Amino acid sequence: MKIIKLMAVLLIAVASLHASADIIVYTADNSKGKITPKVIEEALKKSGYVVPVNRDMNGPFMKQFQKSSFETYNLLIAYHKKISMDLVLKNADSGVFVPFSMGIWQKKGDKSFSVAFLSADAMRRIVTRKGDGTEALFAKLEAATRKAVEHALPGAKEIKLPGERAKVDHPLLTKILVENDPEEAEDNFDEIKMTIETGLKPIGFILANQVEYGMELDEAGNEDFLFYDTFSLCKLKVIYNIAAEHPEAGAFAPCTLAMYQKKGSDHTVLVFPNVYNWIATLNLKKKELKALLLKAQSDMEALLNSLNE
Repeated sequence: MKIIKLMAVLLIAVASLHASADIIVYTADNSKGKITPKVIEEALKKSGYVVPVNRDMNGPFMKQFQKSSFETYNLLIAYHKKISMDLVLKNADSGVFVPFSMGIWQKKGDKSFSVAFLSADAMRRIVTRKGDGTEALFAKLEAATRKAVEHALPGAKEIKLPGERAKVDHPLLTKILVENDPEEAEDNFDEIKMTIETGLKPIGFILANQVEYGMELDEAGNEDFLFYDTFSLCKLKVIYNIAAEHPEAGAFAPCTLAMYQKKGSDHTVLVFPNVYNWIATLNLKKKELKALLLKAQSDMEALLNSLNE
């Protein structure tokens, strides 16, 4: 099976944009302790979203690092049934947001409960190609997510994150093409998935969730793809260290790796939003935090490139 690597060059980060334009944060008073991550989950489900995972991270934080600055820290992943389908059919790479991530937290000694997720601008910057029709759909997705969160948190306020977006001269999306004979594609795809799954633990990643999205495409009567799966991947050491200073980083974690092959194509596509999004949006200054992210990126690329062997 011959493999071809392609690092897709999409849009480059622009310094004039503010971080608050990339990540939307809602904060509500929780002095009575009645707001929980489950409240957010239920509001999303009632609004047409699928919520595969709503994971408490404080337990893993305490187990691995013996401390946490949070009373609550959850990573929730979700996708809107209708809007996500429309996005994928317009631009298959939009599956990197099927599901997308939300950070949910309350710091120790703080009465404020917060929720963070990526804006339409941020999602568009990562995957949209001019004229592909996804711009309006990402705006629609943002509006639907805002509405669900506002319903879950009556009286919540949107807060502006400080600082400007950093400039990074690097693609924001990593894409790898795997040459794959359509006649043998499904068997080869199983091998690709197995290679990825077995390679995650040695590099410190966990598979938080898998969505066999091709089944939903089939149920909707779409016949464009031979297969379409997404993997939600998380590296605990990364989110623990960065969330301590930037809890809104949960909007990037877990990261979704989309894996698909269109009918008539001779290659499988592996695509995911890379760590340069974190570096740009959070405007990270600390060398040790950037080093953690870049190590995670290089480890993931090495794993995927092992398909060349």
